[in-house]
Amino acid sequence: MNSTPEANINSISRPKPSAPRSLQNLTILSFNVRKSWETTSIVLDKCAGYVDIIMFQEPGWKGVRRQPSTKNKEGDMACGPPLHNSWRPFTEAFDNRDEDRAARRVLTYINRRLDVFKPQLRSDIIKHRDASLVTLHFPQPRRGIPHEFNILNVYNDGETHAVVHELRRISETLPRISLCAGDFNIQDRTWDEGAVNQIRPSSPYMRLQELFTDLEIQYVHPVNRGTPTRIPDDANSRASVIDLVVASAALINQEGFHYKIKVDDRERWGSDHRPLQIEVPISGSEPEMRYMRRFRQNDR
Repeated sequence: MNSTPEANINSISRPKPSAPRSLQNLTILSFNVRKSWETTSIVLDKCAGYVDIIMFQEPGWKGVRRQPSTKNKEGDMACGPPLHNSWRPFTEAFDNRDEDRAARRVLTYINRRLDVFKPQLRSDIIKHRDASLVTLHFPQPRRGIPHEFNILNVYNDGETHAVVHELRRISETLPRISLCAGDFNIQDRTWDEGAVNQIRPSSPYMRLQELFTDLEIQYVHPVNRGTPTRIPDDANSRASVIDLVVASAALINQEGFHYKIKVDDRERWGSDHRPLQIEVPISGSEPEMRYMRRFRQNDR
């Protein structure tokens, strides 16, 4: 298993178990939480009952426990994200604190009810602080949904655009991406009517479009099209659309696939971004039956 080990010291309060949800559809959240440990923890707790996958950008990350050290008698401080009994964080194992090592800027959590799909962190394919690839294995997918459903979580630094360059560099070695979401930090009129078109060949927008072409994915408009995804603290600054959802044509054409930008400011929990809630139709009948049987057995 590629998720981090769990530790009681890093756990937060647990809600009572709820009845199992249907696995015929997945609810996915993509959300930049502004590096806040508290916001990350709250979202994990509040969303455990109805969200299946959370794709965090700029997640909370800090020293969480001591681990044995040959140099420090008090032990080295291990760094990691918040843990919760309902979720598996798909990231590499805790790192020793290293002032020269940059913190990861993406983190995908998979709800434990999706264990039947054998989620896998694809660090064998990509290791980058700004991108995370997770594969779900669907034994009986609906027509048009692949057996290996690849989800790409992206944070694009608006100054260096490092992840766009890296993903383009390795694009030929990447598997087929079904869904990509994240904070792209690129403004353009394609998704933001208040922005300026960036049609010059070397612009960040054009490089991003070239990446989408390389990966055979395309931008998807939300159902509440035109809604800003980033709300600056400065009331005089313009709200913008920089958080995007991109998907394969096969997924876009699925009846029931859509997403919305959540506009209730209470659900931002202090972030300057709004969450994106994505609905993905899958088959899931056989895994759902196995899950429900196990759930009933545990209740006896």
